[in-house]
Amino acid sequence: MTLEIFDVFDAAWRVSWQAAAIVSLVAGVTSHHLIFRRFEVDGYAWQLLFIFLGSSAVLIIAHIRIGGYSLILAICRALLVSNAYNAGVVVSSLTYRAFFHPLNRFPGPFMAKLSRFYAMRNAAKSLKAFEDIQRLHETYGDIVRVGARELSINRASAIGVIYETPTRTTRSPWYAQVSNDVTKISLNSTRVLKVHKLRKKIWERGLGFRALAVYAPRIKTKVDLLLAKIAEHSGRPIDVTEYSMFFAFDVMGEIGFSKDFHMLESETEHPAIKGVHESMLAIGVLGTVPWLLSMISKVPGAAAGFSRFTTWCHQQLQEKPTLKDQGPRDIISWLIKAVTEGDPSAPPGEMAIQEDARLLIIAGSDTTSAALANALYYLASNPRTYRRLQASLRDQFPGGVIDWSYEKNIPYLDYVINETLRLKPSVPGGLPRVTPPEGLMIDDEFIPGGTVMAVPTFTVQRDPRFWADANAFKPERWEGLSTEKSPWIPFTRGQWACPGRNLAMMEMRMVLSRIALRYNVSFADEDAAKRFDADVMDTFTLTLPPLHLVFTPI
Repeated sequence: MTLEIFDVFDAAWRVSWQAAAIVSLVAGVTSHHLIFRRFEVDGYAWQLLFIFLGSSAVLIIAHIRIGGYSLILAICRALLVSNAYNAGVVVSSLTYRAFFHPLNRFPGPFMAKLSRFYAMRNAAKSLKAFEDIQRLHETYGDIVRVGARELSINRASAIGVIYETPTRTTRSPWYAQVSNDVTKISLNSTRVLKVHKLRKKIWERGLGFRALAVYAPRIKTKVDLLLAKIAEHSGRPIDVTEYSMFFAFDVMGEIGFSKDFHMLESETEHPAIKGVHESMLAIGVLGTVPWLLSMISKVPGAAAGFSRFTTWCHQQLQEKPTLKDQGPRDIISWLIKAVTEGDPSAPPGEMAIQEDARLLIIAGSDTTSAALANALYYLASNPRTYRRLQASLRDQFPGGVIDWSYEKNIPYLDYVINETLRLKPSVPGGLPRVTPPEGLMIDDEFIPGGTVMAVPTFTVQRDPRFWADANAFKPERWEGLSTEKSPWIPFTRGQWACPGRNLAMMEMRMVLSRIALRYNVSFADEDAAKRFDADVMDTFTLTLPPLHLVFTPI
């Protein structure tokens, strides 16, 4: 009996190469339909690769030990079986996506239906993904299929359904690039709504109005230092892209950790921050294929530049518990206090607070610096608007002495900021969400369950159906207009909305009001100004080219 079983087992290893390939091909097709279509495997790229390599190694050994094949023949046969399996998965996936997918009724480029590598190729050409999406909507309409299971939806009515509370959508796999384990990720990477809602509470305390009042004097110190640097360049060109970046990161170092990057003083980029910016171009390209970015980021040495930043954040957290503050004087202290006191809203693990520390600096700096530089660009481009802003500020502060607590009472200042963020949102792409299993309706369109979808921020905020003279900088359009009732989502909406909105608005109000009361502003080079608008890059947040302005004392 044992001999008969062995004979059958031995015969199985000696089936024809063609038969082995066919069996593997069918197994690949079956795997696609039973596993890859039904489960989210985006975060398991390395595990899948190791399973593939391990299975191939086992096949080689089995062919040699059991089948009696030579090493070369064993390798050839194992490669045939493995690659036939891969071919089954790939061919089945492409066929399904191209001809049988529930999203096939939505228009879009054919290659986009097959793979996100289509978007990656386009991003690699110019790093202008937000403009690519805008052109797709101009070509195909309101709802465009931009990936195998992804839709871009350029409708104002979609904002409430996708983003606002209560929502039935969840964050997409894009947010799982670090991990899906809630004890190892930041607030921004948290995809479970209940967990996010709980963790956000401590951030809202650390960024609430009472906390901002504590931070305000230190922010003002950085504003004064920025103005001092402008004064040093009085009447001469100064790169406001660079100095806005220095300012924003210095502020977040100060109010985030009570540590100073000294970038404004030294007029050089801190090594830790330089490491962040060195990584942004790669994120702009690889971020279009989230699983690939996640996979590459885990390769030792691949994120060497970014590691300088992570090391800096880790050092600050190591030092922070030794400080003897009477109460939280910075944002990270609020998180540490929550951990120490066992607050349910605290980061749920050591890695989680490490990730929150990194989020704190990046999310609070790059976005604000881009918004500030863009606001100055539009004010230099529109002298009449700038004069009106100056007049509004003089009416509120006739002596020229500004009290930050009253800046929020100057409507036209907020109109300028709102209009800047409408035309150039610091995060121009849509923030992806996933529909619930039962799907949902947007107007008269049914969106199937498991669909990744987003409202493209840049596109919807420049759509002439929603905005008169949509591409023009007109702050006065905001008179009587509500940001919550307009298709204006630079901070997104609902539970997932940016908790740092009030801080960002406070920083921009403080800087713009003081500059406008002291200086007139103009371009150092009109041609360079045109290039500033043309050379912006989408690296998730906007990466801006140099912008040289001349500030002349009033």
